[in-house]
Amino acid sequence: MTLPVPRPPRDLFGPAQAGAIKDLLQSIFVAELLKPSRRLWLAFGWISDIEILDNQARQFAALQPDWGAGGVRLSQVVEAIAARGGNVAFVLRDVEHNRYFLEKLASIRERYPSQVKVVMDADVHKKGILGDDFLLSGSMNLTFSGITVNEEHLTLRTDPASVEEWRVVLEQKWGELLV
Repeated sequence: MTLPVPRPPRDLFGPAQAGAIKDLLQSIFVAELLKPSRRLWLAFGWISDIEILDNQARQFAALQPDWGAGGVRLSQVVEAIAARGGNVAFVLRDVEHNRYFLEKLASIRERYPSQVKVVMDADVHKKGILGDDFLLSGSMNLTFSGITVNEEHLTLRTDPASVEEWRVVLEQKWGELLV
């Protein structure tokens, strides 16, 4: 059996590549909707209920028929992932800004208490999204400004060693604290 050759890391720089960053985020979340990771980790200092999918042409109607034409927000995508049996873990900085996002997640967490988990800590500064076979990490927070305005750097990795290293670190540090 021949193992697939890992792709080299892909670097993205904002705001010059904001379109590519939006496209990459959209691709990541569509892939999660199609086949959820065992646990999708989102670790950010700041997070907002930003538009993650551009559904203006209703191209994602097959994934979620009740999404209207227009932007689909992160909370809606998280709910759809949980409805498909996926697990989503948020590791967030304990700041007022993030509490607004958690308010948006409150009803989703009530419906899917074992699938949508959160831990907040005053010292969280790590930024990244980790799935079963990818790691997107860098300096960007998951906010409108992080994606479109600020000078940011992101790296997409798909090599199993990098992905597993982050998974081990997140599980060991935060896994037992998720509520």
